[in-house]
Amino acid sequence: MNDAISALNNNATNGRASRIAAQALLGKVYVHMGNFTSASTHLQAVVNGASGAGISLLSNFADIFVNDLNDEVIFATQISSSITDEYGFSEFWSWSGGLDTKSLQPLDADLIAAFDASPGDLRRGVTINETLMASPKFPQSGGPDYDWIEIRLADVILLYAEALNENGDTASALTQLNRIRTRAGLADSSASTQSQVRDAIQKERRLELAFEGHRWFDLTRTGTAQSELGLSFGDEYYLFPVPISEILVSSGNISQNTGY
Repeated sequence: MNDAISALNNNATNGRASRIAAQALLGKVYVHMGNFTSASTHLQAVVNGASGAGISLLSNFADIFVNDLNDEVIFATQISSSITDEYGFSEFWSWSGGLDTKSLQPLDADLIAAFDASPGDLRRGVTINETLMASPKFPQSGGPDYDWIEIRLADVILLYAEALNENGDTASALTQLNRIRTRAGLADSSASTQSQVRDAIQKERRLELAFEGHRWFDLTRTGTAQSELGLSFGDEYYLFPVPISEILVSSGNISQNTGY
């Protein structure tokens, strides 16, 4: 019976969306909507229920990316070279290593500086290679069968810390934030006020989740994209295009986003 419950809750290893994965993603959606009360409810349920679902923080950060079917992964898009599409196959993992023309040198000086400001961080060598100006985070061999992690427990913990802080429970937010810092080999955060903790959480998300596809969305939802990028652009750049297939099947009820 316990095995059946575990399978229901955590199917990250077989590519199926589980109940806890849905709750984690819903909590993340609420964070992006700025509804931190609802976000906290769902993210707390995931954090508290993780162990019972067979999900946990791995003690070694590097191990997350050596084996894509590990206990920290809540949900992943499974990739198989046996399934082809118009691109041949997907190689999400190759982009961060500069193996794709979309980003031949994906590492920039700003991220290097962020790690320089975090001395002793065990994530540095796993995440950045200053010689190649790329990231070794994901295996650069083994072909396209390496899965793409959509959400993992550390992401949820940091989102939960953010929700707690925005709801005024800064002390509890620091507890969650420091769980991630401890694994990274860092001392507890020195932040204390709500504003300081807000900033510390965003800095931690940048280092913890670098090259995992979260940074742009964190910048846009916090209203810091233009200042961080040093660019000025219109609101249309904050949205992706609506797939034309969805517009066509909606019988005119869905229109394309401005600018596309």
